[in-house]
Amino acid sequence: MEPLWAHDPNVMSVNPRDTSITVGWDAVKNNWETAWTNYSSLKVTQLDGPHVVVKGDVAWSTGIANAVLTLKTGNTITAPTFETDVFEKRGSQWLLVSHIASRVPQ
Repeated sequence: MEPLWAHDPNVMSVNPRDTSITVGWDAVKNNWETAWTNYSSLKVTQLDGPHVVVKGDVAWSTGIANAVLTLKTGNTITAPTFETDVFEKRGSQWLLVSHIASRVPQ
């Protein structure tokens, strides 16, 4: 995922298990790396969307995805999530600057 992200101090991320907002590329990268110490695989299936809007050099995408995480213990977690991603166009490349995912209430 590293090539998808802008490596800036103002990027941010909130994942379903987070208890705070992660800000800055180093912190976001660390957050993802820490999460993967518990998981052996992730399969994401889009359930709704993505709904994409482009305004100049900024774009955002919203949708609902179903994430199936396999823990290193072998157990699986199924987590339907609302997702919002914000991208900035830099040169010819779109880079992720914000990712927010929260579980859909069951």
